[in-house]
Amino acid sequence: MINKSQSLRAVRMFEFYVRYIWPIHRLFVRGKIARRCVKCAASERMIQIGSNGICEDCSHNSSISRVRDPNHKDEKTLNHILQSVQGRGTYQHDALVLFSGGKDSTYMIRRLRDEFPGLRLLAYTIDNSFMSPVAKENIDEMIHALNVEHVFVRPQRSFYIKLFRYCITHLNAEGGYGTVDFSDGEFMLDTARRLAAEKKIPLILCGYSRYQVQNGLKLQSFETPREKELSDRKETAGILLESIFTPDEIRFWWHGSQWPVEDVARILFPLYAWDLEESEIKSQVIRWGLMSEKSHSPLVTNHQLIPLIGTVDVHVLGYSSFEIEFCRMIREGKARKREWQHTFEFLEYTAKTGLFIKPTILASLSQLGLSTNDVGIHYN
Repeated sequence: MINKSQSLRAVRMFEFYVRYIWPIHRLFVRGKIARRCVKCAASERMIQIGSNGICEDCSHNSSISRVRDPNHKDEKTLNHILQSVQGRGTYQHDALVLFSGGKDSTYMIRRLRDEFPGLRLLAYTIDNSFMSPVAKENIDEMIHALNVEHVFVRPQRSFYIKLFRYCITHLNAEGGYGTVDFSDGEFMLDTARRLAAEKKIPLILCGYSRYQVQNGLKLQSFETPREKELSDRKETAGILLESIFTPDEIRFWWHGSQWPVEDVARILFPLYAWDLEESEIKSQVIRWGLMSEKSHSPLVTNHQLIPLIGTVDVHVLGYSSFEIEFCRMIREGKARKREWQHTFEFLEYTAKTGLFIKPTILASLSQLGLSTNDVGIHYN
């Protein structure tokens, strides 16, 4: 098993180094890290950067100020749906809320409770066998503070190891974000679909951001299409399930055609409709007293394979696939450029040198039954 204290210590050291040491260290290793866009921090290995230091995306979008819907159409529609189901679920609950222990899902649940007090919520967490110990602590504390019912599901570890092992050795064009992380999210949603159908819960609420919905799920709406919910899962991240799993294992994924239409829940993404800045969510959960500065960072609340995914991405793609999301957020004024530029610069550097995170990387690979050669990692 991955040494949890060792993993957390490595991430904490990574964060400390990025914030206090890297701003100086980077001046001495400029030749070992990629050039980046002066506006959105995008790597030259991800997108072409002109002689003026500006990438193609920023050149085509001269203004990087955020644009919000002045009429709040999505938010009004979402509010109408939530109001219409309050207290009307067939059994005990009106909405199944996906809860990861991170700031986004914590914010979502607290806001739902404040604005829709009649909405009977059931928080749902699934353990993918590589959960962050900080996320687990957050979950225990936040469930009590949020005063919501909660169900925690732990599928067989062997299932996840098979999924992650295959995905990280069969990256698509979007790297680890588009394979390992995406397939993990798809299975989470599928298990939520099944639980909601069993309990006849009409809504599933997921804390994906607008970018995650648009880029990951390829949707331009805060709700998944009804035909998708009624269909059967055949693939994930572009990989056929039969390439990874046995028929018995495939049945754990969602098969909408096997359920009565009226028992199939609608999946909504409130953060898509609310369209908030990252800083707004951070400051609000801290203001509510629900999280501290140290407990809301995605580096410590995301699952323990994130360092491995980032490292593999750097060796295979030349940059972390998560950068695409954050560079877009920077471009739209939703994230801080300096903070995330330093994070991804240091990730690029440590992915090649192994500083701080090499033991965690090797432990993660061992758990998946893989070697550095299997995933293309070659330390300097």
